[in-house]
Amino acid sequence: MVVLFESFGNFTSGQTSYKALVSRKSRGKITLTDKEFLFKTEKDSILFNLRRKDIQNFSIKNRFNLPTIELISVQGINYTFYPHKKEKSSFATSKKATEELFWELTRSTFKRENPILFETIGGFCKYNSEEGNLSPEILTGVIFLTEDYLSFKPFIKKSITQTLILNIKDISKGELKSDPAVIIQTKDDNHFTLVAFKKHIGRYTTDKIKTERLLELIDQAKTYKITEQTRLQKEEKEKIDRIKSMIQVSRKIRLDMMRTALEMEEKLFDKKVFQWAKQFNFIIDGDYLIVNEETTMAFLNDLFTETNILSRRGLKVKCRFCDNLIEYGAIICPYCGRDTIN
Repeated sequence: MVVLFESFGNFTSGQTSYKALVSRKSRGKITLTDKEFLFKTEKDSILFNLRRKDIQNFSIKNRFNLPTIELISVQGINYTFYPHKKEKSSFATSKKATEELFWELTRSTFKRENPILFETIGGFCKYNSEEGNLSPEILTGVIFLTEDYLSFKPFIKKSITQTLILNIKDISKGELKSDPAVIIQTKDDNHFTLVAFKKHIGRYTTDKIKTERLLELIDQAKTYKITEQTRLQKEEKEKIDRIKSMIQVSRKIRLDMMRTALEMEEKLFDKKVFQWAKQFNFIIDGDYLIVNEETTMAFLNDLFTETNILSRRGLKVKCRFCDNLIEYGAIICPYCGRDTIN
């Protein structure tokens, strides 16, 4: 278990008041690991823990003139907490430490299974298709890029924008209020603008070098994913061709040879072969599958789609709530029914 953040702080659950939030009973130690969020009270040594996959969303809010993080769990429970600027001083809060904790929460909760290639504090602005211009609202938050996703987590909203690298249609250099920016257009015709920030005299300003680096890395990630997709499609076609060759020689195929040709895990193959038999009127005869000539072509077409989905390395991700593998881009997890994005 890796500790990502640790600090004295204050913590409450449910609806809170200023008195409850800053009280000595709410004071203790905040610990964030790669697996869970922990808070241990100083007065009673009561331990609260929340698993990473049970975190639904969070945001920074200036509550009672205190920079706090408000978090909601998948069970719908609200938590409010903040790190201390000075050790064990409930009234002296640190905006810097709060943003650092927010950043680490974002990393551990939303980065999926892939390492982060690039991250920065930055701005995000949506394109208003109806009015034909950028939305006037520029959100500040964390931009991070992985092999599969470009993501933005705003500080002040319990939301996240995650875009599949393979769903990016166009990447270009543009401007946001006369500063260099990255313009993204997706295949489903969404548009948004990103810009990297740096802190200068207590406020965020555009970081031109980081913005240009972000543009370069997104373009590289897209090129890599397209190349990988082409390679994977070629591999899947070769698998189907092996099965096609078997069927051309005989309508009776050994199940172990078929599984080897498809490079499919045994438990998954055993499940799928019964589905294929039912769907395409095949017969399972001991260690053999007897195919139906009339449905062979439909089976091969379906098989290409199935093996493509099942064996694409890097194009599946664990649901952060139930840990089952789901397709990238799935809005709702088919296993637990949770909203995987917001």
